[in-house]
Amino acid sequence: MTSEEMQTLLSKSNNAIVGVNRTIGGPQLTPVWYTWDGTSFLFSTTKDRAKYLNLKRDPAISLIVDDLESHTYVVAYGRAEIIEQNVGELTRPIIAKYASADKFEQMIKMIENDPGRVLVVLHPEKILTR
Repeated sequence: MTSEEMQTLLSKSNNAIVGVNRTIGGPQLTPVWYTWDGTSFLFSTTKDRAKYLNLKRDPAISLIVDDLESHTYVVAYGRAEIIEQNVGELTRPIIAKYASADKFEQMIKMIENDPGRVLVVLHPEKILTR
């Protein structure tokens, strides 16, 4: 897959499936809304979610975005960085990608008013495509 094809796939509003390591072994898989900024994947979660607690304990993370139309996918492996400041502003591109225009501001306000909301950044160490 060329970098242009990868960018096209990642700009679609498909969910990403995030995999993190559970404390009792095995992966925890979760669908998330995400953005790709050209170097990293970003998604939002809250501090009361299992994926947040698992990432705090072990920042190893994997992510896959699958496109049913083209039968292609992007898989990324790396370490998660958790950002707890300016989450509302940093989450705007994610909301813009998935939410309708009439819901955008409402969703941003909800995120900005949630003190438990964080942004997770996956800095890929390895990317595979098909």
